[in-house]
Amino acid sequence: MKSDPLFPYVAAAILAGTLLAFASPARAADETQVTRKGNWTTGNGGSGTASSTTTRSNGAANTQGAWTNAAGGTGNWQSQRTWNSATKTATVNGTATRPNGSTATWQGTATKTAPGSFADKGTITLSNGKTYTYSGTDTRQSPGTWDRQGVVTTPSGATINRNVVTSVSGGTGTRTATSTLPSGQTVTNTSTFTQTSATVAQSTPSP
Repeated sequence: MKSDPLFPYVAAAILAGTLLAFASPARAADETQVTRKGNWTTGNGGSGTASSTTTRSNGAANTQGAWTNAAGGTGNWQSQRTWNSATKTATVNGTATRPNGSTATWQGTATKTAPGSFADKGTITLSNGKTYTYSGTDTRQSPGTWDRQGVVTTPSGATINRNVVTSVSGGTGTRTATSTLPSGQTVTNTSTFTQTSATVAQSTPSP
């Protein structure tokens, strides 16, 4: 559909930012909320708006997001990430629902391989029962800029190579996702957004 992001690859696009929640962890006693609002366009003529809020505290990050296409259809997604500082690993899972009601769920693991570098892998399952696998690396190129190199493998064994570059500076951001499909066709999706963050100290219950 021209009015939607590529699907099922929308789940892979969401995964491109899953580790960013751990890039600047809040203090254990704090809860941080990061909100993004912006616009997206796809290489096949689609466009729309999107928003998300990530709440991060005590090694966990939860995101709620939604998007609207040019025809007015809405989709939503949610994800959870839990970080284990002792093992430098994370578990990731989530669900996305397209405007037509079809869904994708994903689950996986991630590992910190070096300062500013993560590797992850997992599966994406569609509501029709088809399962895709994914793997990739996220690397911090500079303060506020992350580069993801990833591969999504289809149930038939074909591969989609993806490169996603996300940059945030001064409260504004861009994301460019380039996918090379099994046919060899290259599709580029772009988004621009504003980003705000707020830190709220969690209250300590009185004895």
